[in-house]
Amino acid sequence: MPQIAFWGPLHGQVGTTSNTIAAAATLGTVTTLKTLISHTHWAHSTLERAFLKNVSLFDSNFINFTDVGLDALARFAKSRKLEPDMVKDYTHPIIKDRLDLLYGTTKSDETVGELIHVINDILTNASRYYDLTLVDVNSGAFNSLTRAVVQNSDLVVICLNQNNSILERYFGGEWDDFLGDKPRLLVLGQYDRDVHNTYSNISRKFKYKAPIYTVPRCAAFLNAYNESAIMEFFMRNRHVTKRDENYFFFEEVRRLAQGICNQGGINWKMYSERGA
Repeated sequence: MPQIAFWGPLHGQVGTTSNTIAAAATLGTVTTLKTLISHTHWAHSTLERAFLKNVSLFDSNFINFTDVGLDALARFAKSRKLEPDMVKDYTHPIIKDRLDLLYGTTKSDETVGELIHVINDILTNASRYYDLTLVDVNSGAFNSLTRAVVQNSDLVVICLNQNNSILERYFGGEWDDFLGDKPRLLVLGQYDRDVHNTYSNISRKFKYKAPIYTVPRCAAFLNAYNESAIMEFFMRNRHVTKRDENYFFFEEVRRLAQGICNQGGINWKMYSERGA
């Protein structure tokens, strides 16, 4: 089943990790898909912090990364003993049978070379077990793990924002050589509908015909992240109504999740608890 890479051109400016978190949490709460979420950053990732209340204990060996996550699976991949149904045993379950978290690597840029040779084997096996595999990769075009994962992915979610400078560089083709002919889906992180660069205006300005998705700016979402309570926030708002101040946020991230499924070849209606 499809492997989805979440990628942004510039570090810290387009909300790549928060977009990945929002999509994964939505898939876990409103669909019956088996979804895996992971990343290629070092172990101290903001992705793990969103889901694990004890993430601050990383430095106190709260998690032994040799027993779980990418580093553990890399040992099996190197010895060619990795099988699809083994992947789940080395993840942290977020929602039983729906959403699992695969911890990242503790390898630094200087020592990550060994993982590069097996990362695609790990993620390919994951994709054979899970319905969807979401991977938050490092920004830019020069990180070796990023390049390996993007090249092996079925769909790349391009994370941009409403900044004209970034938009002009992307639509001007600055990263086309890196992305190649990979299928793409565009999402605007930290989206503000009061800013003149709405997604409809961006589509017109750059003559972009495909849909543009958004993850709106939402204080409650940020609070939930800071409190490591993302899943509680999404579960509590599964049936949010139009009268709720966060309705636009949840409708947009659900639209993003649906777009990922549809473009990844997954029938949304078949797996969505809310239908079309």
